[in-house]
Amino acid sequence: MSKETQANRVFPITLSDGIVVEAVYYGSGTLCISTQAGCAVGCPFCASGSKGLFRNLTLEEVTQQIEHASKSCVPKRLTLSGIGEPLHNWHVTKTLLETHTLPTSITTTGFPLKRLRKLLHLPHNGIMLSLHSAIASTNQQLIPKGPGCQALLELLQEEWPKLSRNKKRKMGFNYLLIEGVNDSEAELHAMAKWMQYFPEATLHLLLCNTVEHAIYKSPPDERLQDIYHFFRTQGIHCRRANSWRRKQDGGCGTLMVRELQRMAAL
Repeated sequence: MSKETQANRVFPITLSDGIVVEAVYYGSGTLCISTQAGCAVGCPFCASGSKGLFRNLTLEEVTQQIEHASKSCVPKRLTLSGIGEPLHNWHVTKTLLETHTLPTSITTTGFPLKRLRKLLHLPHNGIMLSLHSAIASTNQQLIPKGPGCQALLELLQEEWPKLSRNKKRKMGFNYLLIEGVNDSEAELHAMAKWMQYFPEATLHLLLCNTVEHAIYKSPPDERLQDIYHFFRTQGIHCRRANSWRRKQDGGCGTLMVRELQRMAAL
């Protein structure tokens, strides 16, 4: 198989202190890379942050992931949406955005907000804000150490008029659908109202990854289709999880969890 036709691949990277992180190559041409070993945000559904934060990665460790994966595939673009919160490793994230030649996007909770404010105006290929609920109590449950949806809304309303049309169109909100948590009519209407403030942005409907002992799951496909059509009828730019990300290794962090489980069993 040629590099150009390579499908999903997971690239484990063992760091000098023995910690394992991963980069994930999607057949669409995107290389998803990690900025931290573990994560401090504490999202209860998240495999990669289930053991807390170990440490930030250095710029050399981040670029090592790119170099290692590039031996077996040809990335067309990068996304800092693997293990970790990129804004918690601000210097490395900012440096990579400003210096790397490949188009680079970021997935973030937006915390701390002062760094998000700066990030919005840096050169980037897209910012995906993990929101998962526009209702404060649910948002707090799903992103315990995030900025809170009201504070995030206020900052974005301040900064939105300052962004170019191109940057606005590269903004998106990630909504991880969790059955019985954020898929009710009240939750969907709250999210639809949120999106009306940012008409150029895209709402990305994501699904839970299959991880051993996971307590959360996404709604069945039929319900997913209903939710997708609801947002579309509200005039919202909405996308469903693509086929690459719905595979077993389609979510960053799953390999790291398996490695931690293996180490614990030794």
